[in-house]
Amino acid sequence: MLLVEFVEQVWRPRCMRLRECTRVGYESAWNCHIAPRWADTDMGDITPDAIEDWLWDFHKPGAARKAWAVLRGILRLAVRKGCLDTDPTRREITLPHQPRYDAPVLDAGEVRRLLRGFYGHELEAWLLCAVCAGLRREEACGLEWSDIDLRRGVIHIRRGLQWVDGHEVVAPPKTDLSSSDVQLPRFAVKRLGELKHGRSGRIIGGLTPPQVARRYQAWCKRERLPYVPPKSLRHTWGTLAIKSGVDISVVARQLRHTDIKTTARYYLKPDMSVLRDAQRSFERLIIG
Repeated sequence: MLLVEFVEQVWRPRCMRLRECTRVGYESAWNCHIAPRWADTDMGDITPDAIEDWLWDFHKPGAARKAWAVLRGILRLAVRKGCLDTDPTRREITLPHQPRYDAPVLDAGEVRRLLRGFYGHELEAWLLCAVCAGLRREEACGLEWSDIDLRRGVIHIRRGLQWVDGHEVVAPPKTDLSSSDVQLPRFAVKRLGELKHGRSGRIIGGLTPPQVARRYQAWCKRERLPYVPPKSLRHTWGTLAIKSGVDISVVARQLRHTDIKTTARYYLKPDMSVLRDAQRSFERLIIG
């Protein structure tokens, strides 16, 4: 059976169950990378060596890994459906090395400057929730005033607002754990109470996610404020929380990670001051 036949008959209809942003990403990988090489190939003729040679021809390791993940999913589905006897992706395949991505983050002083610089701005409520609660980009944009419980100081995460293929998509939270409550610091609760004044609807008003990102960046540039991309506001909260001594399990709960290893991988990065303190403790143990 040709790969393109299986994709059209089985894989693509199955993808309709996925979130739209995920589906668009899969379709892009298929159209740009997988179909040009494998569409007219019999699935039984796809070998691990051929897959590896194909992956190492990519100019960008990230694109290679994305295409590999989609192709692997297609072939494993074919095995489950009885359309393919042997799964070639079960063999060890060496992928192009992708450098580790370290998201830029702000330090505590920069966060203070940023929040002061947005005082009274139309995006102040969005920024307060994004940087003070560690929300994902789509969660912060999809937040409504009714989701903010000022009495308890918590945010109810109920949806995400995404921009997919040129239009808005309101999606459920990323995982079951994502659909939960997160805590706000007291200063953010107080300021949000002052900003609310009977408002309803989204905290970003009628703006779209791309408009939020552009206006946030433009204001930072105009006022010479510290800047990181919107997605890095979440990284900023996680990094500062751990640096301030918050237990990693508590950070994982606030960020709603399903696996604490994710928290450790991206946020557990002791700076030099922490390492110096560790060495002082070691020194006292050794030489008294």
